[in-house]
Amino acid sequence: MEQDKIDQTAEKGIKFAKAHKRILFVVLFALCALFAALFIVSRSEIKSLEAEIDLLKAQKDELAIQSEKEKNDLEAQVTLLSNQVAEQIAKEEEEAIKHYPNGLPVTGKVTIKEQPAEAEEPEEETEEEPDEYELARKKDLSQMVIFGANHGAKVMAAGSGTVVSIEDDVDFGKKVVIDHGNGYKTVYRYNDAPKVKEGDDILQGQLLFEVNFITSHVGYQIMYDDEYINPMDVMEISG
Repeated sequence: MEQDKIDQTAEKGIKFAKAHKRILFVVLFALCALFAALFIVSRSEIKSLEAEIDLLKAQKDELAIQSEKEKNDLEAQVTLLSNQVAEQIAKEEEEAIKHYPNGLPVTGKVTIKEQPAEAEEPEEETEEEPDEYELARKKDLSQMVIFGANHGAKVMAAGSGTVVSIEDDVDFGKKVVIDHGNGYKTVYRYNDAPKVKEGDDILQGQLLFEVNFITSHVGYQIMYDDEYINPMDVMEISG
């Protein structure tokens, strides 16, 4: 009897131990599954974060490339505008030079018959009233250079400008006045029909008169701010 009780007790212990072992196994399995699930979730989040980081890096690189391109485009635009401004300034300077009446107004071999004196002699005082016409005529003919030119020579515009008047001239025949748009006007006097008309825009060196057999004398004057000045101070004469 005693032995049977011992055997029964031992059998119950074995069964309990087996049951306890199964429980432990289930618990361990459950814990392993939980850890595995947590690991999988963690790896998924890491991969998601890494993907987001890669995307941000790509966007950053794209922005850098775009910024560099915009910078290069801006520099190209600045260079283009600078070149255009420089070209415009050069053109304006070139035009300003062409409008400055420093050219010799007669072609070919010419001589200077008369030129303004360095200092005008004072007029003698008289009791007679000065003749207004003579005073105006004298003023109109002041500061004049008279050229002697050969037949076939050409009277040319000393600078670019606009023909503002063509008039009869008592002493020479015809008078052409050109406004150069910079305060300067030039006056050309010769005994022939002019080759231009009032209102014409003309270029430096354009034909105004042709010297004929009638006379070889060409009158030339320069005005600045409507006052006659000595043409010799402006003309560039070489040879």
